[in-house]
Amino acid sequence: MRTAVIDGNDRDRRTAVEVLEAIGEEYSAPGTASDGKAGYELILRERPDLVIMDIDLPKLSGLSMLKRLRAENVKTKVIILTEDRDFDRARKAIGLGVDNYLLKPVKRAQLKKAVLQTAAKIRDERALEHTFTVDNIFTGCMSGQLKADREFHRMTKEKYGFTLEEPGELFTVWLGGSYAEYGEEVRRILEYAGKENGISLCVIEADIWRMIGAVIYRPTGIQEEYRVFAERVVPLLCGRLRGEVICLWDRMERMDALMETLKKLRNLREWNLVFDRGDLIRPDDIAKLKVEPLKYPMELENRVREEVVAKKGEAIKGSYYRLYDLLRHEIYSPKQIRECLIRFNLSVLDEYRKVNIIGSELRIQHCLGEIARAVSWNRIRVAMEEYFSLLHWEAFGEQGDEDLSPLIRRAVRLVRKYYDHGITLEEAADRLFVSPEYLSTQFKKETGAGFKETVTGCRIERIKDLLRNSRLKLNQISELTGYSDPKYMSRVFKEEVGVLPNEYRKSGH
Repeated sequence: MRTAVIDGNDRDRRTAVEVLEAIGEEYSAPGTASDGKAGYELILRERPDLVIMDIDLPKLSGLSMLKRLRAENVKTKVIILTEDRDFDRARKAIGLGVDNYLLKPVKRAQLKKAVLQTAAKIRDERALEHTFTVDNIFTGCMSGQLKADREFHRMTKEKYGFTLEEPGELFTVWLGGSYAEYGEEVRRILEYAGKENGISLCVIEADIWRMIGAVIYRPTGIQEEYRVFAERVVPLLCGRLRGEVICLWDRMERMDALMETLKKLRNLREWNLVFDRGDLIRPDDIAKLKVEPLKYPMELENRVREEVVAKKGEAIKGSYYRLYDLLRHEIYSPKQIRECLIRFNLSVLDEYRKVNIIGSELRIQHCLGEIARAVSWNRIRVAMEEYFSLLHWEAFGEQGDEDLSPLIRRAVRLVRKYYDHGITLEEAADRLFVSPEYLSTQFKKETGAGFKETVTGCRIERIKDLLRNSRLKLNQISELTGYSDPKYMSRVFKEEVGVLPNEYRKSGH
């Protein structure tokens, strides 16, 4: 602990230095001064943790020196040694943040005790300083371990300009299965957004819920922060991250309600089934939705049952796309959407059991359970893909497949099954246990087209079908056909077809 002794009396100054040295080397004074002016300069230069000083100093009084130091935000601890018994001066000294006030002549034991008490106070404050960070404050709110009292609010207000009793904003991103992969990148983007836009924010993480977010703890109150996140941050996140991204926003009347607000937003994730990827969802936005009752598509169910009996794999997939179109065209509650999908799948499953043997009933039930809990269309899609694989749609051949060799027949079925994933030649070869070179040669020899060309062709045909027979937006069509970027999908479509998707739709092909 760095100390300084400022006293006009040589004997008193030496006594104070000797007491410090007797306590330990770490208390030795970096300097002493015999007048207020020299003492002021010493303190500014050395920035000691503790100053032992007299009030009556030549050139500059002790109280005047303290006033100057406090005005310059020098918060060093001070022990006063003085012969002055004037209570008014003592009161003024205490008002300037003096930690102890001792009357001369001071006994060495008395001074030693005062120094050790002040040193303990410094250690406690440093320990608090180390833990009293914005990060730790909001981590404590999330864990429920923080018990904020009046003194705590005073400290946060003094140090950071806010209290937990004040309102704040909360932005969260749910990453689902991509949390481990993208969590750190999201943290960096949020921290940069705060610095770049002058927003006071603290990044928080809820690993168990696969959510990461930002607490805006000094909001302007004019929705400026919301606009920054809606117009800049969310588009950046959705452009940079693949997979599931659900962005939510809410206002906290008190920031110590952080955990309750986080739970509330977690429960609202399911409304992502109604909004588009890239929307910033707020509770107020959900409350304004005009939710329609969902009429179950019995006609479509009957059609898909016939397609199952006829073993028309591609037609079955088309029926599911029409179901997807129906569910996205109007605003239905997430519960209605999931219940409709479950009922439709059970109907297909019932028909399928009449003509085929199902390998794993347990896995089928797992897929249906995933759909029942889904909060994103990506989750539904993943569950549906496994559901399709368990029903062996690849066994449903197309006309002309019988002329192909067993290897290429399987390859063609892989393309039909996974074209909307953008399956590559290497992935197909790996599944078929042959080299990519051999598969490429045989595929072109028997089908007359390259593997990649065939995949792209399937995607383009599906896009055409969806443009003609659905009311889906381009971003929804890109989701269904395996393109993460609708603009890229449009560019590929124009290269293959000669017109943009919207032009194709308007032309009435």
